[in-house]
Order: sequence, then C-alpha cells, then structure tokens
Amino acid sequence: MRRVLIADDSASNRELLRTMLAHEGWTVEEARDGLTAVEMATARPPELILLDIQMPGLDGYETLRRLRAAPALAGVAIYAVTASAMEGDEQRGLAAGFTGYLTKPLTRRMLLAALS
Repeated sequence: MRRVLIADDSASNRELLRTMLAHEGWTVEEARDGLTAVEMATARPPELILLDIQMPGLDGYETLRRLRAAPALAGVAIYAVTASAMEGDEQRGLAAGFTGYLTKPLTRRMLLAALS
C-alpha cells in the first residue's frame, strides 16, 4: 500500500488532503510541523510527502532541506502544497528541490493530476 506523509500546521488542510488521498487508496500519516515531519519521514520513509511551506518553527523550505539531506529519502517525491502563488514562487520552490508545486485551494482533480 502506498504511504504519504502530510505536513501542515492546519488541521483542516491535513483533513482535506487525508480524505482525498485515502479515497485513492493511500495510507496517510500526518505531521503538524516540520520537525515532526523530518523525524517521521527519516524513521519510516513514505513514497510521497506533501509539505506546507508556511509553518511555524521549521518552515517548508528548511524542512525540505533537511529531508533532502537524508540519504534514506533520496527517491521520495516531495510536493509543496501552499497558498504562496505569487509570481516566482513556484520557480523558487522547484529550484529549492520540491518535486512539484501545488497551490491552495487544492482540488482533488489538481492533486491527482500532479501525482499521476
């Protein structure tokens, strides 16, 4: 079974993503902050990580940097899921090492299209 880690400080955002992905057969794990996401992912690497950029403590970019530095996570797809949709934000995210960049509000169709 495919496993995904959702890292977002918003419970409602995690619930929305969890619902969409569970409906598609994913096993969903959740972290409410970047540090917890790093700990969970390095302990048990998922196939996919969906990472909010604007989180307290470790923001999404620092979380991404730590995840990309972990050898066990070298092949894991890490997508930004963010409300940051200003010109240049997506390019900055991809240059930082995100596999893809998804902007909120996110629909099921947008999510599935990006992950296929």
